Amino acid sequence: MLLPLVIALGVMLSGLFVFSLIMGKRHQSLDDWNVGGRSLPIYVQIGTQFATVMGGAVIVGLVGTAYTYGWASLTYGILTAIGLIPFIFMAKWLRNSEFESLPDALSAIFGKNKIFMILVIIATLIVPFGWMITQLVGFGKIFSEITGFEQSTVVIIFALISLAFVLPAGMTTVAWTDFIFGCFMIVGAIIAVIVALQMGGSWSEIVTNSEPQYTKMPNGLFGIGGTMILFWIFGVMPGNLTNQQIFQRIYAADNAKNARISIIATAILFAFATAWSSVMGITIRHLNPGMSNPENATGWFLTQTPVWFTVIFSTFIVATIMSTLSSAIQSVVVTLTKDIYVSYIHPETTRSQQVFVSRLIAVIVLIIAVSLSILVPQALGWIVASFAYSVSALIVPIIFGFIFKGTRWINTYGGISSIVGGIVGSGIAHSIGTSLPYVFYGICLSIICLFTISYLTKKKVEVVQNEI
Repeated sequence: MLLPLVIALGVMLSGLFVFSLIMGKRHQSLDDWNVGGRSLPIYVQIGTQFATVMGGAVIVGLVGTAYTYGWASLTYGILTAIGLIPFIFMAKWLRNSEFESLPDALSAIFGKNKIFMILVIIATLIVPFGWMITQLVGFGKIFSEITGFEQSTVVIIFALISLAFVLPAGMTTVAWTDFIFGCFMIVGAIIAVIVALQMGGSWSEIVTNSEPQYTKMPNGLFGIGGTMILFWIFGVMPGNLTNQQIFQRIYAADNAKNARISIIATAILFAFATAWSSVMGITIRHLNPGMSNPENATGWFLTQTPVWFTVIFSTFIVATIMSTLSSAIQSVVVTLTKDIYVSYIHPETTRSQQVFVSRLIAVIVLIIAVSLSILVPQALGWIVASFAYSVSALIVPIIFGFIFKGTRWINTYGGISSIVGGIVGSGIAHSIGTSLPYVFYGICLSIICLFTISYLTKKKVEVVQNEI
């Protein structure tokens, strides 16, 4: 099986690498690297948005969740889709404001105070960096099962390959290869469900022989328990609102209307993707109910299928994980290069030099991510944790900042205290253990800090504005 698998992946990746090089030759500007030249057509926008929110969490983490808790993975998907709705209302302002990163948008609301910007930059890095590690973990778990190689070896090889889709032209090559990867995803997912159901007998047989509290609808949607669903509501549902990768794709749209359409399409497609994860997890549980680690379910399934299918499905997996990993790398690099290196370390860097620095930082960041993925190999755990603390820090400034921008209700000092309050509130609640999700306490304290400190410092801000 290994030989045809290597050949198939080699052909696909080589072809896409050549495509990336061609795109890199044509699109060498800093705008191409950061925001895809702000010219991505609607079908590429949908493809790259969908490919970004997919990845290792869906085909490893959520299949594992469904293996244990059935339709709970679909619950995760529905909540995530609902969490994308605010982008529909924010898309026009975001697309037409010429932003390049999430810190750009928040600085337009709260001002470019140095302390505020540093806090925003740190918080912005949490989600895409967590996603990088998740994709590496997911790939390692699956392909170590298929190939028999050590998980660390597989992760290192995959990380090296991923650079080929980031280094040529940043967002431009990532977005277009995401679109191609997205087509692979859809075809692979359909074939996978057909094969899995054939192995299981039929869907009615699978459900009949499964635990009804996890597989019967609608009860199965709540099988994971109220505590975890509450955590998803506060930690995961609003998570993409703090995910710079989504913001960048809105900036890269050819117009605001298409940016809005791509968000709606992505929400629908992601809900379908998690329904797929649920069906796969339930079916694999029926085939092998005794697995000790549910996140190995996808990898085990591939060892039981015919060679032709393993090759096709492995291509689907590589497409899914590669697209999310490359977009996460590009997002982290934009923040580190533009918002830290150029803003605070080397302001006189030319735009062409920024592209070179971005490529260098991409390599360094990936080395760190590979190390952490080997030390803590938990796919869904990294996503949930990164979302939780990112939401604690940024969701209040983003949502209330957008609602009250240009008013006297909020200011820079309120924004600083909101970020600090969110992280402190979540951290304390997380450390002592609480009945409600720790993110809830972080969000509550963040809201209190935003409006209280903004009110108390209102006169100070007025004095500063008058002096200016």
